[in-house]
Amino acid sequence: MKRANFKTIYVTIICLIITLLCSCSLFVTDKDKFYMDKDLDYSLSRIDIDKSGRDIVIPAKVGDTTVRKIYLADPYYSQIDSLDVSRVKELESFELVLYAEKNKSKLKKLDFSKNKKLRLIVIGQTKALKNIKFNNKCDYIFLKGTSIKKIDLQSLEKLDNFSYFNGPLEELDISNNPNLEHIWIKNTNIKVLDVSKNPKLKKITVDEGTQIIGSTNAQIEYNKRAE
Repeated sequence: MKRANFKTIYVTIICLIITLLCSCSLFVTDKDKFYMDKDLDYSLSRIDIDKSGRDIVIPAKVGDTTVRKIYLADPYYSQIDSLDVSRVKELESFELVLYAEKNKSKLKKLDFSKNKKLRLIVIGQTKALKNIKFNNKCDYIFLKGTSIKKIDLQSLEKLDNFSYFNGPLEELDISNNPNLEHIWIKNTNIKVLDVSKNPKLKKITVDEGTQIIGSTNAQIEYNKRAE
């Protein structure tokens, strides 16, 4: 009788251990946390934050698929506290758009310095974002609704398109961006923009009252600042 009771208890404990193990993260793979969308050219387009946690490290591969594009467009991703893309060596484009202006995003910094193949960056409505580091291959940057005051573009000699909307940007040095063709700066704190080192500029959009220094053949458009 005692032997039967012991066996019952033993089986019960084993079942509990198996249940606990099945529910823990040891059995959660990258394919459970990240989704590669074949309809978006196999972009990493969805993250399960419940499984990944709020401090997210993007892997180089999800299953057998190499991560080359990240496309996260949903207010849901305002739950992210930190985002590490340093392992994604083949990353070519990065887009994070949260849409809602009053989202509760806590993401304060992004570092793309390890992503040597990254060429396109689009970031929208990340209100807490104050610091961003670029790689030196990037040629398209679009930033909207961030809290970035200073941006270092010195290493981006291939940059041809730069946009910054609705943020506290105070100064912008584009003296080492000779291939820049289009620049849009709207609703910022930029008072002076020196374009004397940008011979390929085709269009410049700045806020009314911004002083443009240097001769240019670019079309200049002045934006009426939002109230």
